[in-house]
Amino acid sequence: MRFRFRLDPVLAHRERIERERAGDHARALRDKVAAEQLRDDLAGRRTAAREMLVRDHAKLDGGTLNATYVHLDYLDRAIVAAQQRVDACAAETERARLRLVDAAKDRKVLETLKQRRREAFDLEAGLADQRELDDLNARLHERTSPLGASPLEGISS
Repeated sequence: MRFRFRLDPVLAHRERIERERAGDHARALRDKVAAEQLRDDLAGRRTAAREMLVRDHAKLDGGTLNATYVHLDYLDRAIVAAQQRVDACAAETERARLRLVDAAKDRKVLETLKQRRREAFDLEAGLADQRELDDLNARLHERTSPLGASPLEGISS
């Protein structure tokens, strides 16, 4: 007799859902990392422009100074927008992580149930095998013992 878990299709479905949610979480993480890299790149460019402005301020003409300040203002706004994007991505990543955790719990519940049913099946199969062996041994003993001999004969009190 083979073990058959009737809820295997449900378990397979929950495993598929967990894989999909893991993919969603990975995409959300990738988007978050990309947003962080963009923010960090903008911050690096702003720092470099500020250092250049401080270092070369006396050498620059009015038009270049004005353009540099306008560019720094643009970088400040872009960094704020990039940080908002990072925050939004972080929130989405957390939602995706929670959905993944829920899917993993759902799958784990069924795996635990399958494992327990498997253990019960194995125990029952072992007991059935033992009963069959006991029955075979009893029949074998009956055949080899003399007819009419009492099973208690020869035991002294």
